[in-house]
Amino acid sequence: MNGSKAAAVIVGGAMAFSLTGCGSYGVRDVSLAKHEIANVVYAGSLQFVNNEEVGPAFEKATPFRYQGQGGGSFGMAQEIKSKTLAPNVFESIGYAPIQVIEPKDTNWAIAFAASPLVVAYSPTSRYAAELNAIRAKKRPLKDLFTLMATTGFHLGRTNPNTDPQGQAFYMMVELAVKHYHLPAGTVGQILGTLENSKEVYSEEGILTLLQSGGLDASSAFLSEALQRHLDYITLPTWMNFSSPRESSVYRSASVTLSDGKTISGEPLTVDITTVGTPGKASVGFIKFLLGAEGSAIMRKAGYQVFPPEVIGSATDIPSVLKHS
Repeated sequence: MNGSKAAAVIVGGAMAFSLTGCGSYGVRDVSLAKHEIANVVYAGSLQFVNNEEVGPAFEKATPFRYQGQGGGSFGMAQEIKSKTLAPNVFESIGYAPIQVIEPKDTNWAIAFAASPLVVAYSPTSRYAAELNAIRAKKRPLKDLFTLMATTGFHLGRTNPNTDPQGQAFYMMVELAVKHYHLPAGTVGQILGTLENSKEVYSEEGILTLLQSGGLDASSAFLSEALQRHLDYITLPTWMNFSSPRESSVYRSASVTLSDGKTISGEPLTVDITTVGTPGKASVGFIKFLLGAEGSAIMRKAGYQVFPPEVIGSATDIPSVLKHS
């Protein structure tokens, strides 16, 4: 992982997760446990897999209930910090949003999966023929960026101020324009201003708008495209923000947010932590997600699942998540 995260690989090392099935969740009275809820706030791109797949399976396999709410990771982190939201689990894209709630609400996270960035598109778009040709590699990927810079092309993306996907998509365009030696000004022609009102949509609603024909193309993760059966164009690893091996390339791109803070690129892993004092339901949700059944669900949903890595303070991870 990115060294700036101070991540430590914990599988096969001195500390490892107990991931062989669901096991015991430390609950003696199942009737009482049924009232305990894993209240999960998650990145909007995880909405389908969490609410339709992970949540129901978690409730079936454990004595706990599931409740979820999604949105841009940074925006949700700020709401947790201000106590507008009071979850007991936070699942973000990238570690930076979790750092927003440190050290008061947590000081650790576990990275366990990733999903490549793709460009999803509408089959009813007037540019569908060109997009299909690019997807089939009958036209070079360079043409995608020339096409997106065309006047009248309706592109959708999420807000870089609140969403890591929005940041990565912005930087992906920068990397592509530089790599393909496209004319100066192409980034601006594709993206406009940072919060371009004609292009920026919520993470929860953007793909619904794409499916309705309201957009020609949109930023998306591969997992979302597969879950929604979207047409999409894959991107090479050096620009899809999914591979730790490409960290140096990702860091060469940056985006300056509205508050003046400059963000450099990094791999966008799915990171999870408890919020506040860890409880049986919150720890149980994480244990389930990192276990065999949860990992299988994530893989089926299009995520690249890798051995869990601790970010931050490994000693503060609840003991039920590890074994000696």
